[in-house]
Amino acid sequence: MEDERSFIIPILADSITTMTVVVPKDFVHRVEVQALQVIEALESHPATEVDPNNKMMQAMSYLVQNALTEYLDFVEEEISPPDLGKL
Repeated sequence: MEDERSFIIPILADSITTMTVVVPKDFVHRVEVQALQVIEALESHPATEVDPNNKMMQAMSYLVQNALTEYLDFVEEEISPPDLGKL
């Protein structure tokens, strides 16, 4: 029988780490909606197995990694500082 007070501590491989950023709540909600769609797609695919304990975190991580990879790989022009009025 599993203890109700137990929790899972993820163990990261040497090649991965965590990253914390501050974003508006609206942004997080948009990412969560997209992550739910990713989870639905994964659950309907017979060859995919996702740890049920952290589906949302895995899906959100997938979305953020892919979006930032696209941005970092294809931005060739000089990056301008952000408009601080929009932050």
